Amino acid sequence: MEKRADKVHFKMFKAGKFWLVSGIALTVLGSTAVLNTNVHADEISSTQVSANVGDSNRAVTPQNTNAVDDAQAAVDQDQDDIAKNQADTVNEQNHHDELAEQTAGKQQDVDNAQKAADTANDQVKNDQQTADDLKPDEYTDAQNAAKDAQQNADQAQNDVDQATANKNQAQHDADQAQKDANQAAKDRDAAAKAKADAQNKADAAKDKADNTPATTNVHHDPHPVKPGSQTKPSEINSDADLPTDLVEPDGLTDAEKNQDHYASSDPWYKYVGANDTSAVIKAGTHLTAAQQKELAEYALALINSFRAQHDLKPILMSDTVQQLGQAVIDLRVKDQTEAGVHTDTNSSDLDDAISRVAGGNQYDVISGGENLFDSILGSNDVTMLQLKVELLQQLTGMCFADGNWDWGHRDNFLSHTYGSSDEADQVYMSFNLQNYGDVYGTGFDTTAYLFDFWVARTGTDGEAEKALNNGLYTAYANHGYDATETNPAYTQAVNDYQNALNQLSQATKAYQQANYNYNNAQSSVKAANNSLTNASQALKDAQAKLQVAQTKLADAKQALANAAAKYADQLKAYQAALKTLKADQAKAAQLNQALADAKAALVDHQQALADSEAKIQQLKDQLKDLEAKLAQDEQALADAKNNADNGSSDNNSDNHDSDNNNSGDDADNNGSDDHSSDGNGSDSSHDSDNDSANNDSDGHHDADNGNSDENGSNNDSATNNNSGHQDADHSHNSDSNAGNNDANSNAAGDNQNQGSDTSRSDADSDNANDSNQESGNAANGTVNQAGAPNSQNNAAVASTNQPSTSLNDTDYKSNVQPRLPQTDEQKQGQKMTLLGIVGIFLSSLGLVSTYKRKHG
Repeated sequence: MEKRADKVHFKMFKAGKFWLVSGIALTVLGSTAVLNTNVHADEISSTQVSANVGDSNRAVTPQNTNAVDDAQAAVDQDQDDIAKNQADTVNEQNHHDELAEQTAGKQQDVDNAQKAADTANDQVKNDQQTADDLKPDEYTDAQNAAKDAQQNADQAQNDVDQATANKNQAQHDADQAQKDANQAAKDRDAAAKAKADAQNKADAAKDKADNTPATTNVHHDPHPVKPGSQTKPSEINSDADLPTDLVEPDGLTDAEKNQDHYASSDPWYKYVGANDTSAVIKAGTHLTAAQQKELAEYALALINSFRAQHDLKPILMSDTVQQLGQAVIDLRVKDQTEAGVHTDTNSSDLDDAISRVAGGNQYDVISGGENLFDSILGSNDVTMLQLKVELLQQLTGMCFADGNWDWGHRDNFLSHTYGSSDEADQVYMSFNLQNYGDVYGTGFDTTAYLFDFWVARTGTDGEAEKALNNGLYTAYANHGYDATETNPAYTQAVNDYQNALNQLSQATKAYQQANYNYNNAQSSVKAANNSLTNASQALKDAQAKLQVAQTKLADAKQALANAAAKYADQLKAYQAALKTLKADQAKAAQLNQALADAKAALVDHQQALADSEAKIQQLKDQLKDLEAKLAQDEQALADAKNNADNGSSDNNSDNHDSDNNNSGDDADNNGSDDHSSDGNGSDSSHDSDNDSANNDSDGHHDADNGNSDENGSNNDSATNNNSGHQDADHSHNSDSNAGNNDANSNAAGDNQNQGSDTSRSDADSDNANDSNQESGNAANGTVNQAGAPNSQNNAAVASTNQPSTSLNDTDYKSNVQPRLPQTDEQKQGQKMTLLGIVGIFLSSLGLVSTYKRKHG
């Protein structure tokens, strides 16, 4: 919605009710004069304003201004909607009148068509009666008999022709059925032979499969792999891939040699187990003694290969040494030694174990150190091959990547002395696994791999060495592995037998189908022969009926010839009557169709007329709703203006008219000037000018019936100032309140309000005791700038007037200031407004002419 500051409020004239086309040009001239006059309103010096504004003058707030604008816009929209509704109603009424005239014409068309059709139908009835009277009955009977005889003869001939065709088709079908039966017999014999051959092949294939061994023993030679890199480890799929020599990985970097763990999570060897045939150890179970020994012998082979690389004699393992290793496990369990913690080899329990194992020579056997590492393979089912790969990976790390441990693990594997001198005669090693369960809370069981070294002193009596050598282990040797595998010949024999069975099944199905086809072919031959016999007999019967029908036809034709000779003259008249009947029937058909078309057109127009009447009624109902809404929005506008005026300089109980060309306050409700202070072209407030007649053409009664104000004489002694003034009175403000004295409002001075009377105190004229009448700002002497809203006008007053004390109604009237002199532009604007009044007069003449034409 536009701001009030962007609108130019003016009033072209006050008495007219409707704006019609004939007054537009004069109205534009008047409005232009008003605008030009208002442009110079701001040139009036603030020194011309001499009245003091009382404390009751308060600035109009933007909220009040916006509320008036919103209410004014709602009223404007309502009036636009009503105008559109009325225009639509006029258009629809004109359309209705045209339809009514057209419908009347269509009804006349129906009446005319009905008359013509009735006449034609009557003529047809007369023609039919004439023909019936001239009709020779004996000739007609002979004619009908001859016609029937001809039809019977024709039908008999058709029956003979059809029977002949049927017999020929039956002969063809019988010949084809026999041919198909002969072929089906050949196909059945061939399928039977194929089935027998397939059966023989299946029997031979079964015998071969039964006599072929299902499995065979296959030996896989060893092909030990070398360690890969940590980014591309070597895969181990079977025991044949296990190396027995401990080899340093190629490209081993210093960082890898000194990594935190000697067995990296990125291995040099990776278990894949694609061909793993080793034993499986179930989760939660322990290795058997044989499995423990197998694993220990593999560790011994790897370590001794590493010692050989350093020219050291092999380490020995035995059943006795393994008993020492079990004593270490028992001690760790007793002391609750954690998986990653070394055993306390100074324990007296261990000395006692050595004494028992070494035959009492405990001081001849010394604990030479311990290597250990943790593994989590025990959490799931594992194979012996998996454990060997784990052992291979860990030993490779201890021997070639032990820098972070200062190469202590490697040194233990290469030990050959005791203390600082070469006192060791032989180094022994025990290898045991200790299962801890899920001690780290990872969900995986932990297993400790323990390598304990034992040294036999030199210079002893040899009893301890003899005890330690009991049950010596041999080093692990990789001979590859043997596997029991499916015999390829057996697999082939089984496949051949299965293929033979499939072929036999197919041959059997083929024979069954061929035999089925043969049986069907034989049945078809029998049925075709029966059909041929029946068709031959039907042909004979049709030929006999044809002969009888031809004889009757000859007799009927002769009878017709006799009747024609007898009624020759009457027949001529009868034929002429039939010709006339036929012509009149064609004409009647055309007229009946024309009648139907006319009725259809009438129905269409009647429906269109009913639709137009319904639309007119709808527009009337809509108009009622719009008028009700307009009344509500006008009341809302009056309330908004009242609220705005209560906060402006026009805050006195006496509401004086700002236009001094009347002798009292006018309550004229002009239809097209319903919002005098709004520049939208229509104002819902009633005009305060008294130039119009007592009763306006829009049906609204003008409360200023050419009389002076009911409150007393209104001294309009000042110059007529109707040019450019916009009355802000609401449509129901008649300025006829009994309690107001309007005698001094116009005498004190005219309000030079160019553009809009923005001080609003108007109220509804329905309340006779309303004291909030329009003061027109004349009493306060305020000068409003052209087109400025209330808030700006009041602000201008506040800035140009000197402060004064609060004024009551009596003080207000005593402080009325003289009216400011009019400028030449204002006088010219008054003249141009007269042109607008003349335009309205012309518009009223056009409205009366239109009304008479419509209802005349």
